[in-house]
Amino acid sequence: MNLIINGITDSSFIDFETQLEQITHKDSTYFKLRDMTINYCQGCWECWVKTPGKCAIKDDYEQILSMIPSADVVTVITPIIAGYESSLVKTYNDRMIPIAHPYIKIYKGEQHHRQRYPKNPDYKLIILEDEYTTEEDIRNMKELYERRMLNFKAELIDVITLKKGAEFNHVINDI
Repeated sequence: MNLIINGITDSSFIDFETQLEQITHKDSTYFKLRDMTINYCQGCWECWVKTPGKCAIKDDYEQILSMIPSADVVTVITPIIAGYESSLVKTYNDRMIPIAHPYIKIYKGEQHHRQRYPKNPDYKLIILEDEYTTEEDIRNMKELYERRMLNFKAELIDVITLKKGAEFNHVINDI
């Protein structure tokens, strides 16, 4: 199963989003974050202590979190805003803490959390560029996701960039 996480904050890529909604099939679940109620992580650690693997916050994020253990690939779609992922994707990523244990072990020569599930899904990253996006922004986003995948003990299997107004069928086909 594949999860598609749409972190586009406005309608600036509406044609692309329309195509995304049409490709969803039985092996994919599509989440349009701006149409969901997802609250910020409160740092309460209940997902580690009181309800291991489950977030204490009751909102739409529960739908996503419940599917992570059985997902093969998660495709995250985000514009670069001020050199970083969208606020919607940032909140999505901050709420991923329940998939890890609070315990630390050495992994690839670094300290990382033990994973909660036998295998975490691999990731694809689709970066949406506007006229202000720089090559440095793209490199930084790729590095950020490579580091996240190291923490998740998963792979970043693809990074695709898409300029505003560009042809996007090749991107749709890669999802």
